[in-house]
Amino acid sequence: MKRQGGAALIVVLGIVAISTMIGLASMQSSQIDEKMAGNYKLSTRTALFTERTAMSLASEVRAGASAITLPSNIDMDQDGFQSFAAKTENDGGKSCLIEAADDMTAAACYIEVPKGEEFQDRKAGNYIVAWSAISRGSKPFVGQPLIIEVDGGTSGGAYGSVLLGCEGVNVSGGGAIDSYDSREGSYGGENQGRSNAKIQSNAPGGDIVLSTGQPIYGDVVSSGGIEVGNSGTIYGNLKANGDIVISNGGADIRGNVASNQAIRLTGSGTIAGNAEANTEIVTGNWGSSIEGNATAPVVRTTTNRDVEEQVGGSINRWSPNVGKVATSSCDSFITSDGATIGDLSDALTPYASASSGSLSIGGGNRTYKLTPYGIQVPADSNNNSVPNPERYQVTRDVMIDGVFPEPTNVLVLDSFSLGGSANFVVDGGDMTLYVKGDINIGGGATFSVAEGSSLKIVTDERFSLSSGLDVASDSPTDEEGNPILSLYSTFDDGDAPAWNAGVNITGSSAFKGTIFAPYSTVNVAGSGGLYGAVKGRRVEVSGGASIHYDEALMESTVGTNGESAGGTGGISFTWL
Repeated sequence: MKRQGGAALIVVLGIVAISTMIGLASMQSSQIDEKMAGNYKLSTRTALFTERTAMSLASEVRAGASAITLPSNIDMDQDGFQSFAAKTENDGGKSCLIEAADDMTAAACYIEVPKGEEFQDRKAGNYIVAWSAISRGSKPFVGQPLIIEVDGGTSGGAYGSVLLGCEGVNVSGGGAIDSYDSREGSYGGENQGRSNAKIQSNAPGGDIVLSTGQPIYGDVVSSGGIEVGNSGTIYGNLKANGDIVISNGGADIRGNVASNQAIRLTGSGTIAGNAEANTEIVTGNWGSSIEGNATAPVVRTTTNRDVEEQVGGSINRWSPNVGKVATSSCDSFITSDGATIGDLSDALTPYASASSGSLSIGGGNRTYKLTPYGIQVPADSNNNSVPNPERYQVTRDVMIDGVFPEPTNVLVLDSFSLGGSANFVVDGGDMTLYVKGDINIGGGATFSVAEGSSLKIVTDERFSLSSGLDVASDSPTDEEGNPILSLYSTFDDGDAPAWNAGVNITGSSAFKGTIFAPYSTVNVAGSGGLYGAVKGRRVEVSGGASIHYDEALMESTVGTNGESAGGTGGISFTWL
């Protein structure tokens, strides 16, 4: 019996030892799992914060920030990279930025890797590099660097957006809004449907309302809020200082959505990318869907579904600290300090006293030409409506420094109207038609710019186009990316409604050119389409016209003191 008791003790001790080993192994496994879960959470937080910082810098790149070369120790670690970014930002450079939130810090720089060198195994080229870390005492958690390849030029010129309504944009009805590159040929085929047709506002509270029913190929950036109503697919990102409301059941946002306030899906719309909001994200419909991550202090639903069922990625209940969309002056040609519409007006003032009076053309199917030598009328002067054509004198080779890159020939008028079935042609060099009063082009008349010529229309009063105004060239731009036909309005319409707008485009012919009216509503209600870009106090688009942004305008030197605003075309970002 004693021997049996001793054996039992040995067996019991063995079982205890084995149990202890199993328990210790389980504890160790649990600790490993806990560390893995903690590291996954930290890596997810740094990745999200890194991406947000990179996209904040992307807006600076679009606005014209230049790439910067890293110092010779190009294989630096996160600390070295952050120190370099902080110094660049402190010195006033816009090529780098530092962002911090709670225990996280991120550095981002727009860099150029020279030929023959590499950075993080990336060869020569331009890149946005963002890198985040989380403070953890003496051993911070360092995330992986995010590297985005930047292809193409920047959009820091006067026409970096297809529709820029400083105080708001309203797009209803109509056709598709997209971009193409006229340097690669006419619009159509493979040269269409590009995603650089950015819609933008840049004054505080400048709301953007989209209810086109047709696709939009480009980002939507608002200094106010964004409302997506009866809109087709938006192939781009949305960012706003105010609420972003997706109310249409068929709305489909293929990019990311970021709000400095809230994101609300009140219909069965879809966000294919990530959603970030500083206050809350609300899915208010059974069919609401966010395919990426949802990051906000509050992520909730007003339906009887679990919000987890409506978010395909992770739900992160903390503030992503979405940065604000920058605001800027509406009357400037470019985003940085430069010429304004007032500078253009001041430059033309000395010529105002040399006005040739009013010009009104109507009558039959006759052609009148504006040339550097004046107005040419048909040979049979007894049957035209321009008496004494010799009194319409043109001042030749006028330099408007800082605004127009080349000398121009100026005709000054008190007012201008074209009607009936008359034809008015601008032919011979660069012409400027400066009209101190109203401009009205209507009836069955045609107004065109001949091949090899260009026209700048400057008006101090209302501009109304209900007929055709076209350019003979297939391209809206010349070889330097400057518009062949451009309208500049200094008129203040007091924020008039569309029907009484300072600039009213209702013609059925295609308008190939640019419009700059910082104090007026620009109403584009024509059915012929617009190829170029529009910048106004407000922009209203209706009717059946499609809007096509010409990426060549990113090269425009209008208002840039002769310096090119961009690179080789539409800017694009590729995640590597």
